[in-house]
Amino acid sequence: MKTDRWFGPEQGRPVGAVSSIQTALPRTALAIQSGKPRHLRAHLLRLQDGAAAMGVEVTWLAGIQPEIETWLGAESPGTDAALRLILHPEAACLQARLEPLPGIPQPYRLQALPHPLQARRQDATIVHKGLAGPWSQTVLSAAREAGAEDALLFWNDGTLAETAIASVALEREHLLVVPPPQGRVGSLTERLDLPEWARSRGLRIEVDNLPLGAVQEGRLWCLNALRGIWPAVLT
Repeated sequence: MKTDRWFGPEQGRPVGAVSSIQTALPRTALAIQSGKPRHLRAHLLRLQDGAAAMGVEVTWLAGIQPEIETWLGAESPGTDAALRLILHPEAACLQARLEPLPGIPQPYRLQALPHPLQARRQDATIVHKGLAGPWSQTVLSAAREAGAEDALLFWNDGTLAETAIASVALEREHLLVVPPPQGRVGSLTERLDLPEWARSRGLRIEVDNLPLGAVQEGRLWCLNALRGIWPAVLT
């Protein structure tokens, strides 16, 4: 199942919409569960914030939520799926793709690799998903060539940042430690779902630097909007 649709002030794909494959554009992905999109409004606001970081206002974006929900109701009634959204701010259009919801390999193996955006760690724009360009595919391919499912990325000081596709958290005793937000993609799952998930397990969330070696001292978790929160191991 792969279904594409364009939304925006114009019907169909506008002439000004550039290729999204090798372009830095605001993007996001969310799960459709039993036909219902999770946190759709938050994901649209995420795209809007990304456009603002590019200096473009997209005042029309919030108003298309009902249209997206109607489309989803027709395309995936009562089913689970993945919805990928790419915003083309200059062309005033939103590209949507409905795909099968990805599974989670068990165990979910991570290969430690240096973060490719180290030189841009202080760049405020890279916290917006998509604005750093398609860097994640390169490190994801490298990790898979090494026999892992994903790359656990660390900064030059040896502290953890994120994976190629997810945020990370380390469970130690009654704490759930997440890395500082600087330099990594802002996570909606971390903001909207992790607090209740942690409370239900008696864990207190703390933001702190995590040395790579600390992974051996606790339980590592990955989190993103498509897969939720799942355990991982360092290869």
